[in-house]
Amino acid sequence: DHGCRMSRRRLVAAAALVALLASCSGDGGAVSSEDEIILEFGDEGGLVGGVRRESVDLGAKVTMIVEGSTDEQVHVHGYDLYIEPEGPGVLEFDALIPGRFEVELEQSGQLLIELTVS
Repeated sequence: DHGCRMSRRRLVAAAALVALLASCSGDGGAVSSEDEIILEFGDEGGLVGGVRRESVDLGAKVTMIVEGSTDEQVHVHGYDLYIEPEGPGVLEFDALIPGRFEVELEQSGQLLIELTVS
């Protein structure tokens, strides 16, 4: 009987631990976040602040916004996504491919951002 009571205690403790861990992981442990990356172009067409590095979590929802004007497409390499110069200037995508990617002006090849997804 003593051994049975001890087993029940262990079972209850194990169940409580499993419940606690499940509540901590929320949605099954998937990483989810939102990242906003702003590309601001000045009156002369250059990128304000120059080339920079940005990092986002794997699985994050990324919103890339072009402010100001440029005559070229903005290209996110690796994802093969574009922001058209005459469009709304907003691109949303899920960062599902890990690695380091260049974001550049497509026609001139001018580097804007080194994007790391990890």
